[in-house]
Amino acid sequence: MSSISRVAALGLIGTIVEWYDYYLFIYAALLAFPTIFFPSNSYLISILASVSSYAIAFFARPLGATVFGHIGDRLGRRHALSFDLVLVGIAMISVGLMPSYSAIGLLAPIAIFALRFMQGLGVGGEWGGVATWVSEHATSRRALITSLIEVASPIGFIGAATVLLAFSTDFTTIGWRVGFIVGGSIAFLGAFLRYLATESLPFEKIKTEGKISKIPSIEVFKYAWKPIILLMLAIGGVFMAVYIPATVMPSLYLKVVGKSLGYPSYINFLGIHMPITSALIYIFSIAGLISTPIFGYLGDKLGRKKSLILGDILIAAFAYPYIYGFLSGNLGLVLAMQFLIGFAAYGPYASMAAFYPESFPTRYRYSGASYGMQLAAAIEGGLMPILLVGLLGLPSQYLANSWIVTTFLAIWGIISALATLGLKETKGAKLVEEKAVARQSS
Repeated sequence: MSSISRVAALGLIGTIVEWYDYYLFIYAALLAFPTIFFPSNSYLISILASVSSYAIAFFARPLGATVFGHIGDRLGRRHALSFDLVLVGIAMISVGLMPSYSAIGLLAPIAIFALRFMQGLGVGGEWGGVATWVSEHATSRRALITSLIEVASPIGFIGAATVLLAFSTDFTTIGWRVGFIVGGSIAFLGAFLRYLATESLPFEKIKTEGKISKIPSIEVFKYAWKPIILLMLAIGGVFMAVYIPATVMPSLYLKVVGKSLGYPSYINFLGIHMPITSALIYIFSIAGLISTPIFGYLGDKLGRKKSLILGDILIAAFAYPYIYGFLSGNLGLVLAMQFLIGFAAYGPYASMAAFYPESFPTRYRYSGASYGMQLAAAIEGGLMPILLVGLLGLPSQYLANSWIVTTFLAIWGIISALATLGLKETKGAKLVEEKAVARQSS
């Protein structure tokens, strides 16, 4: 196996675990945790507390970007990427073993919040580090090669959906626990294998030349604050177009309003009789697996910016038809729109693993790519889901408030497209050279 193939495979393993944990936790937070860890007399309070435990990991991610960005830019990419997976593994297994509120009282929800914060620290250094590591190994077709990292998201979805399907009758009791323990074990294996891998040539070059940044987290904001902010906004459409169609709509919204709209609880998909929730998640994930390499190819052919903007435009364009599909009561239309929104969601995401690292010089590339993603994660991935669930209100209000979902999708698609317009094109960037797109804009 070539060096780039090995590095890409090891990057993919850890990123799959990251996304698998992300999706598994939100399913558990929506379906199981409100009664297990956050029982109360109010459904809305329980569900908001549960979703907040999911969101706390996003608020820890910028701190993780600082810690692991520092390690990655000073000691090496593979060291940081090994340590972050260890933290993720510890957090996942501990959540899987956590006693319920009825067993240990307030210690249970407090521990869940603490463990999710720990998981967020680890994940804060994951995506930006993997994108940097693989990008620095890729000398050609970088957007297409790094798009293979991005398929970790739909693969992670498929893994979480499979746990949901395999334990369809007892996911809320034991299924989610098994899922976290298995995922955490894979994280430990990935950490070990990464530690044995090779370092990137650009990092070795600046290390040999004595150009390692003393405090990369400060230097990156001194010279590259504008690209960080724009990159943070550029991924907002992806967060909304993944979170809403793949978690909120099938697991929360449809669960509440599906029967009144005439949707069956189970359908036949891929020759398997499964809950409609699982089928929608699989369809969304399959669309992502198809879309990601296509847009990765476009990122190399047309440029990173055009690839991102095209995907963002599709997200905004499909916002109303997507929700209309759910409200129509037509199952075929719902399945078709789920595929189309999934295809659109992964369009902008495909070239980001090349675009983000290319926007920064080697000495603080890990930190810059991580901040661009993880500051967005705190706001767009952490605050927005809480705001959306809160605005949807009580289950009896979901139908009347469907327009809110459309608004979130459309507005964030437009915001992300506009933010991308403000960034410099990085197609053809030579990462082994110290020519920084970010420094040019400072």
